[in-house]
Amino acid sequence: MDEMLVIDHECFVPGIAYSRGEMQSFVEKKGSFGIMAEPTPEALERIKKSNPKMAAHKLAGFIITEVPPKNYGHVITIDTRSQYRRYGLGSMLMAAAEERVRKMDGFMMALEVAVNNTVALAFYKRHKYTVVKTLPRYYGRELDALLLTKRL
Repeated sequence: MDEMLVIDHECFVPGIAYSRGEMQSFVEKKGSFGIMAEPTPEALERIKKSNPKMAAHKLAGFIITEVPPKNYGHVITIDTRSQYRRYGLGSMLMAAAEERVRKMDGFMMALEVAVNNTVALAFYKRHKYTVVKTLPRYYGRELDALLLTKRL
């Protein structure tokens, strides 16, 4: 849980990053699941050369997804340490979550993303997610979110 919180706070600004209590509730919620990604030995070796402190981390990224009774997957968060970005880890996590939801007879995935998170929006569009609607003030009083979905 400690590493998950560190990664989440690295990925998201205050107000969007989750608190310990929120993260714990998502992980323990009935119908939710998490998929954790450990760094490969090759990745650890590469990081060890460039930043020895990072080599000690056991978690490269994770995704937390819930499947409500309506049989669709809802991505709560997908987080990857900065050192492991651009190597396909996020894509692998997303594919694994989608496959697990499919095996649970899920028909769709849904998620929210801040309207100003252009990197995440590009990632989701590459993975065939489409914008359904804007959610006004989803992240506090000043920041809207977009609801995205994908048919499985």
